[in-house]
Amino acid sequence: MSTSVAKTPLHKTIALCPTCLKELPAEVYADGEGVVWMERTCSEHGPLATRMWPDADHYLWLRNHAFPKTKPENTIPAGAACPYGCGTCSRHERRGTLLEIEVTRNCNLHCPVCFMSAETGEGDPTLAEIDAMYEVIANAVGTDGAVQITGGEPTCRKDLPEIIRMGRDKGFWGIEVNTNGLVIAARDGYLEELVFAGLTGVYLSFDGLTGDVYEATCGRDILDIKMKVIERCREVGIQVVLSVAVVAGSNDKQLGDLLRFCLDNADVVAGLALQPAFTSGRFDATRAMPMSAGDVAFGLAEQSDGLLDPYDIWPLGCSNPLCDTGVFLLKSDQAEHPSGFVPATKLLTDEEYRAGYSPDSPQGSVFLDILAARGHDVSSGLSIVIMNYMDATSMDVQRLRECSMMVTVPDGRAIPFCSYHLTDDSGRRVYPPWGKEELR
Repeated sequence: MSTSVAKTPLHKTIALCPTCLKELPAEVYADGEGVVWMERTCSEHGPLATRMWPDADHYLWLRNHAFPKTKPENTIPAGAACPYGCGTCSRHERRGTLLEIEVTRNCNLHCPVCFMSAETGEGDPTLAEIDAMYEVIANAVGTDGAVQITGGEPTCRKDLPEIIRMGRDKGFWGIEVNTNGLVIAARDGYLEELVFAGLTGVYLSFDGLTGDVYEATCGRDILDIKMKVIERCREVGIQVVLSVAVVAGSNDKQLGDLLRFCLDNADVVAGLALQPAFTSGRFDATRAMPMSAGDVAFGLAEQSDGLLDPYDIWPLGCSNPLCDTGVFLLKSDQAEHPSGFVPATKLLTDEEYRAGYSPDSPQGSVFLDILAARGHDVSSGLSIVIMNYMDATSMDVQRLRECSMMVTVPDGRAIPFCSYHLTDDSGRRVYPPWGKEELR
C-alpha cells in the first residue's frame, strides 16, 4: 500500500500476523475516502493492511455504543498470548451467551465457503463427551443459555435425537440445530422426531433465492431442498432462522430479496442471520479485502426499499458492538412502510433500549424481549442479526476478548468462536475439533 495515502487515525489495537499468528500492535485509520483499515507490520513476514469497514463515521458510531461488559464467572488463568490458551481465559471480558457443541466432522455437503469441520466423521465425540460439553455450558452460563448443535452436519449422526434429549434432560430450554436441511427434507417424520426429543429451533443455511447462488456456495443447486425444509418447519410448528453466508459477487445483491422473503414467511421464519463470509488461506502480501458486517448493513439498507437505514441496525450488547448488530422488524398497523413492518429502532430511543436491555436475552431476541415487555405483539416479527466473524487477516484481539459466542470442548473449555475456527495462512488450525491437537 502506498505510504502517500491520507490517513486519519481512529484508535490503536492488537492484530495478528496471518502467517505466524503473533500479536502485533496495529493502527486503525480512515483513508481519504472514509474507508476503515487496520495496519500492522510483522518483523518476519512484513506489513499488512486489512480493510475493516466501509464507512468511518458508521464504524465510530458503533464503537461508541458499546454496552457494559459482563465478565465470565469461571475462567482459566491467562497463559499464552492470544489467540492461544483460550478456555475461557481470565483476559476475556464478556461471558458467553450462545454456546455451540460440535457433534461431528462428517457432512453430506462440502461447501466452498464453510468454516465448520467437514471431514470423514472419524473420531466424532462420544455421547459421554457430548454430555461433558453440556456440562461445560452449564458451568459457563447455566442451563438458561442458548445451545446450538453444529458440525459438520449434525443430522449425519443417527443419535441426534438422543443428543437433543440429553440437553433437555439437563434443563436447557433452548436447543437449536445448525443444518443444511438435506436430511430434514428427505426423511418424512424426521423433523417431528427431533422436535419430540426437545428441539426448539432450526438454524438453516440459506444463501439465496436462485439456484446459481447454491452452485457457488454449496457446489450444486439445492434451493428446492431449502424451500422444503421451511415448509416442513411450518407444518411441524417450529421456528426457523435463515443463516446466510454473504459472499461478494455471489449473493450480496440478494439481501433485499432475502429480507422480503423472510417478511412474507414471518409466520415460520423467526430470524435472518447475515454472516459475511470470512476466509482462510493465502492472500496478497500487503493488502486484504474481507467483506465486513458494515458492508452487509449498508447493502441490506440500500436494498430494503426504504424499510431500513444502516443506523437502524444497533449493537446487540452481548459482545463488541462491531461483532454483533441487529434489529427487530415489528408487524404493525401503524407502519408507514408498504411492507407493514417497522424497525424496533424507530420505536425506541437509545436510552429506552439500554434501560430495557437484559444481558440474559439471547442475541436474536434482545429487541423482541424489550418490545414484548412494552406490550407489543411480537409473534409475527422478524429478528435480523449481522455477525462479523474474524479471520487471521481481520482479527482484532480486543474484539476477540469480548466474544460471547463459544465452542465447547470435552475437557471443560469454552473457546471463543473466532479463535476456535482460526487458521494461519497455510490453513492450519489453532484449535482442531474438540481441542485435541493444538497448533504451536
